[in-house]
Amino acid sequence: MPVGSNLPHKSVILRYPPSRSFEGLEEPEESYQLLELPPEILKAVEAKLKGKEREDEIAFPLTIKGKPSDDAVLCTPDSTFLLRTVGISNSLLICRTPSADAQTTTPPSATLQVRDTCHEILECVPVAPNLERIRTILKDSAWQGLNSSTLGKRKRDSKKIKKWTRDQLNSVIQGSEEELAIGLKERNVIEIDGKMLLLPPVELKELLSITLSLLVIHNVHPSTPHIAPSAPIISSLDEDHEVPSPISNEILKLFGEVVEEDDEMRWKADIKRIVREVGNGLLIGAQAKKLDAFEEEWKNEVGEGYVDHIDLKLLEGEYLLSPPAITSLSFISPSPLISHFPISQLPLQPATRFADLFLTRPKWKPEEIIPFLKGLTRDGDIKSRDKLVQKFVRVVKEKEGVWWYPRRTN
Repeated sequence: MPVGSNLPHKSVILRYPPSRSFEGLEEPEESYQLLELPPEILKAVEAKLKGKEREDEIAFPLTIKGKPSDDAVLCTPDSTFLLRTVGISNSLLICRTPSADAQTTTPPSATLQVRDTCHEILECVPVAPNLERIRTILKDSAWQGLNSSTLGKRKRDSKKIKKWTRDQLNSVIQGSEEELAIGLKERNVIEIDGKMLLLPPVELKELLSITLSLLVIHNVHPSTPHIAPSAPIISSLDEDHEVPSPISNEILKLFGEVVEEDDEMRWKADIKRIVREVGNGLLIGAQAKKLDAFEEEWKNEVGEGYVDHIDLKLLEGEYLLSPPAITSLSFISPSPLISHFPISQLPLQPATRFADLFLTRPKWKPEEIIPFLKGLTRDGDIKSRDKLVQKFVRVVKEKEGVWWYPRRTN
């Protein structure tokens, strides 16, 4: 495998470099690691090279990420790949043409110097990004909630809490730029003065409940109850609840879009997303609460105008339902019980994830466990997910339907 040269048509002479240079100094050893690019990366690289306009333009960014304790991953602008060492049966020689002052009696084009011998390559395996580290990193510097400026800061260690920039976060999160952007939005992270700010579920629920009320108050078109001028909402949050305008402005963008219409900035709210986060905030700490009582509380929080958007499916991956408690009145109102069971607290490794799930319940309905498999494979990669299920799950058909049991392994 020559470096910087084309092989001759007839024959080639391979030589090992001298152990010492002509100046009497030892020549430094060279070591190479070969990376095998999968077709999807190779096609993207080739396409970018064809469209490259300047010599200094980066053709296609490939970044290796990971802390010393992590398995290294390779990130493209929109995908993540685990780097895995694979042994090869045939050794590969890394060669190049000899230097101009090297003594050789054969034409340079027919001679190659062996610089290294490789017995393994790095293979790229598609994986889901490790986005849960976002919460772990930003937890200590998270937003403290309404009126936090007057109530004072929470008691913390005397050491200064680090605040992270987007670039700093990107350097330690094992995911691509596009996946990181999605992960930040899903975890309700905004950027304030160049620093990333996590909005915790309980504190965010309180703010969103008030914001929905302000949306109703300032709405000017009954036919579009999800649109209202943004200025009075931001002003009310600042004056009445001491939410700084930079924070409230970013929250409006996070849960909708702020656009200019008729010379006025208006907020087009994403009601479904807001209702979901209100429900998620109510779930925090819930242990065996009656489902009908929880849904009633959820309706009260979002207000009468938005109760039609309430749907338990919005909270998939955040809760468990259990049979109702047996009481003398159960036959009248057999409401199941709901408990907080967030996917964010489950392990990232498939084996331990499935083990924890089957410790929680000895058997699962497929539609109940599937939401808790998110993050083990790329989103939408059903084939890879099914392979994991086949490896860790035993499917049993019973009278009540199909159940998943843990697969016993030796």
